[in-house]
Amino acid sequence: MTSPEPGVLAARLPGLPPVERVVVTPSGVEIVGFQADSDTALTWWRRLREVYPTSGRWPLLMDSDAGEYLEDPYTSATVEESLAEAHTLDGAALLADTGRRWLAECSPEYAAELRAELAGQGTWPEEPEQPGFGLRHDRGGRPEAITVALVPAAEPWLVPVTLHYGGWNKYPSPAEHAAIMRHWLDRYGAEPVVWTGTTMDYAVARPPSTRPEALALAWEYRHYNDGEYDLYRAETLTALAGGLLNAPVWRMWWD
Repeated sequence: MTSPEPGVLAARLPGLPPVERVVVTPSGVEIVGFQADSDTALTWWRRLREVYPTSGRWPLLMDSDAGEYLEDPYTSATVEESLAEAHTLDGAALLADTGRRWLAECSPEYAAELRAELAGQGTWPEEPEQPGFGLRHDRGGRPEAITVALVPAAEPWLVPVTLHYGGWNKYPSPAEHAAIMRHWLDRYGAEPVVWTGTTMDYAVARPPSTRPEALALAWEYRHYNDGEYDLYRAETLTALAGGLLNAPVWRMWWD
């Protein structure tokens, strides 16, 4: 898949704002994009998503200064090495292994509570928190600037590898992140929409529709990001699962 010049993309999308360079990653990948505001950025994302099969540019909504995150390498692997590794890793297995290790390190009491919840014995919330996309407004409710980045990724799940970003604290390495994205894309139709360097929001075509499925996803969710329950105002795995049940948007963050 080849990426067209911005002028060609503009011809396909009337009204497209001027496209400029956002950043060149340490690996030499040029990310281009344009400025929008948080009230119109999602509309642009949807329009650009429609032409992605022929444009080769995956749209990603970023903070106006998020390009700064991409200027510093956090991984010693090259893009080529991460790409090769991403194609060999199993995202579901990565999350399952993390969960097993984490459960083994918990206290026996807490591990028993979690196993009971995974068995469906938790209390489901009556009004679970289901956040939408994290597109910011100022204190007066006015939209803030958003960068609509156009990432030359051959597949949406390869965005972390193309950005060459990850591997700090508990943030997945580019290859691991890509493998997890591929797993969720295949299983749930989850596609990356909003990225700020410390957060990731997904649009989800096929979210879990049953409680056992939502619990299974909640278990993966908490081993993917260290935000755990925060964005869903949940205090238990079951409460988190309630927020993910039939949810068309997922939000994650790393500290």
